[in-house]
Amino acid sequence: MRYQNRRRHSAFTLVELLVVIAIIGILVALLLPAIQAAREAARRGGCANNLKNLGLAALNHHDTQRHFPVSMGYSNPGGSNNEAPPGVAQPCVGWIVNTLPQLEEQSLYDQFKAAGAFEGNYQSGRCRVPAATTGLASNKNGLSSPDLMKTQLSVLQCPSDASVRQLNNQEWEFVGCDVSLTSYKGVMDDAFVNELGGAKLYSNDDPVQYESGNYTVPAPGGWTTQRDCSRDTRCRGFFFRQSFQHPVKISTVTDGTSKSFMIGEDVPEYNLHSTSFYSNGDWSSCNTPPNYGIGQDPVPIAAAWYDAQGFRSRHPGGLQFCAADGSVRFVSDNVDNILYRTSCTRNGNESVPGSF
Repeated sequence: MRYQNRRRHSAFTLVELLVVIAIIGILVALLLPAIQAAREAARRGGCANNLKNLGLAALNHHDTQRHFPVSMGYSNPGGSNNEAPPGVAQPCVGWIVNTLPQLEEQSLYDQFKAAGAFEGNYQSGRCRVPAATTGLASNKNGLSSPDLMKTQLSVLQCPSDASVRQLNNQEWEFVGCDVSLTSYKGVMDDAFVNELGGAKLYSNDDPVQYESGNYTVPAPGGWTTQRDCSRDTRCRGFFFRQSFQHPVKISTVTDGTSKSFMIGEDVPEYNLHSTSFYSNGDWSSCNTPPNYGIGQDPVPIAAAWYDAQGFRSRHPGGLQFCAADGSVRFVSDNVDNILYRTSCTRNGNESVPGSF
C-alpha cells in the first residue's frame, strides 16, 4: 500500500500541470519582447552595415573617379520641360549602377554596359519594348537591360523591411516591368518637390526656418518654378538625377563630411520611386519629415511622389543615415527639424547647434 501511495503522489495532478503551463506562458510573454528587440537590434545592425558599405563604396568611387557616383538623367528627353540641354542623352542609369564596381559587383556593371544601358535615352514605360540605344531599356550583345533591372542585391535591402525583397511591376516609369527595389536612397537636398500640384499631406515648410530649395534662378528647359533642384544641377546634396552634368566632388562639402548626410533609408512600400538602378528612384529629400506616413495606409502615399520622396525605415523610433565621412548615424523621429534638414545639405553654410 505504501508503494502504491508513492506512485500515486509522484505524478502531476491536472491542477499542477495547468499551473506549470501558466508559468511557462508568463515567462514566454515576458521574454518575447526582449527576443524581438534583440532580433530588431541585429537587423538594425545589418542595415547599418549596408549603409556603411554603400558609403565607403561611394567614397572609393570618388578616390578613383575624382567625383561621387553620378545619376544620368530623367525619362523625358525632348519633351516639354526637358531637363537636359539639346543633344545630351538621358539613359537614366542611377548612381547605384555606377557604384557597382566598388560594391564588388563589377560583373553586373559590365553587363549593364554591354547591354547598352549607358547609351541613348530611356522613356517612361520603354522597358516593355526594349530596343538598342534606349538607356535602361536597351538590348545589346544578347543582354537585356530590363532583365538586369531584376537583379536583387542584399546590400540594397534593409533586413527589417520585407517589402524591399519583392520585385515590383508598379514602380514609377517602369510600370509593367518587374524591377528590384532599394532600401537606400541618395540624399538630394532638403528641397521642396511639390511644385506641380497635388495634395500636400504634411506641413513642414517653414519659410522662417531655412525655407527649402529657395533657389534664385528657375530650372532650365521651360520650368517656371525654382524650388525643386532635382531638374538640374543646383541640388546641395550628393545624389540627384542630373548630377552627371555636374558631378559632385568632396571639395564642395563645405559643411563638413561628418555633418553632411549622404545616403539614407526608405521603405519601398511607401514610395513607388524605389527602383534600384534608376536615376529617378534612388534619391530622396529631407523636406519630408523622418518616417512620414509609416503606420498609415501606404496606398495614397506611395504613388504621390511629391509626398513620398522622403526618408523612412522599419526601425522603431527613427532611421539611419550614412554621412559623407562614412559614419552611420541613427536619427530619431523627434529630431529637430532644422538640424535634420540642414544635415542634408553639403554646402548650405548653415550654423545650427546640436548633433546626432
